[in-house]
Amino acid sequence: MRLLDYAELLSAYASQRSETAFATLVERHVALVYSSALRQVRDPHLAEEITQAVFIILARKAGSFSK
Repeated sequence: MRLLDYAELLSAYASQRSETAFATLVERHVALVYSSALRQVRDPHLAEEITQAVFIILARKAGSFSK
């Protein structure tokens, strides 16, 4: 079984509201998003909030991204 790429996961979430696809996206990218936020704000709690906001925005806008 091959792993789905980012675009395929995002498409599955946008078209089918696949919670599994979105969870996989979060799992694969949460560390990168958090570490990037932490480097910018240098506050772990704020970095966690930023990370949550990033994925909330991604969930809301998933259908508007082009292939």
